Amino acid sequence: MLEAFKCEAVAKSFGGRRVLDGLNLTVEPGETVGLLGANGAGKTTMLKILLGLLPADGGRSSIGGEPSGSLSSGARARIGYVPQTPAQFAWLTGRAMLRYVGAFYPRFDWQYTESLIERWKISLRTPIGLLSPGQQQRLSIVRSLGARPDFVVLDEPIAALDPATRLAVIEELVQEHRARGIAIIFSSHITGDLVRLCNRFVVLAGGKIALNESTVSCGNWVRIVVTAPEDLLRTVDFSRYRHVRTPKEGERTLVALRAETTDALAQLPHGVSASIEDKDVESVLSEWMQ
Repeated sequence: MLEAFKCEAVAKSFGGRRVLDGLNLTVEPGETVGLLGANGAGKTTMLKILLGLLPADGGRSSIGGEPSGSLSSGARARIGYVPQTPAQFAWLTGRAMLRYVGAFYPRFDWQYTESLIERWKISLRTPIGLLSPGQQQRLSIVRSLGARPDFVVLDEPIAALDPATRLAVIEELVQEHRARGIAIIFSSHITGDLVRLCNRFVVLAGGKIALNESTVSCGNWVRIVVTAPEDLLRTVDFSRYRHVRTPKEGERTLVALRAETTDALAQLPHGVSASIEDKDVESVLSEWMQ
């Protein structure tokens, strides 16, 4: 079976700055992937290259087995994309925009679309430019899902939404995934939302994939802060830990399996202090973004 999304050695630079540096990523059909990374890490750039909206400087990318730069009309009809800032013909009403866009998608489902509009309380009689940012974003999500896509790309789609609507959108995506097995790449800084939907986390840093792990695995990790004189820390073997970072001299931040924490800490030499910060997945994943 062909991969839903694939990047092979993708590279991209802007003004001499390398944003993507030989990035590799494969998302299989039916997978739901949460994409994370610091601001400027290249998440939007990667997604635009995948969608064929931006040319790469090197490497290859594809959706459903078709090269991103030459997607057929049939392939494009199977893709749903929600950008962070939707451009939706500000002078048109919501209904006029949906009619216009729906004509390009053979599977556009008006009954399903009307159901979302009613549940999410979207005004279709008001010019889009006069809608609130949250209303515009809801409309953008409806436009994408109404096409009944097999491949869904969401780039910070819910930042402007209130908590209740955010949860409603996540629940709808979960239902669509269960019912139709759609493949999803969801870029967001709201890790809690990704946990509800995604079966895998991918962290982008330094132009490459810094982390690619299942949501279940990430939930079993804890963050540990270790302090000691720098000369002593340099003698400690941290190779057993999943991740090691040096935020400053005399300190290390570690990521370890929760079940192995007691044994790992017992092996630290005298003079090294450690504290476990077993907070949430977000604090653990942030270690790969710094």
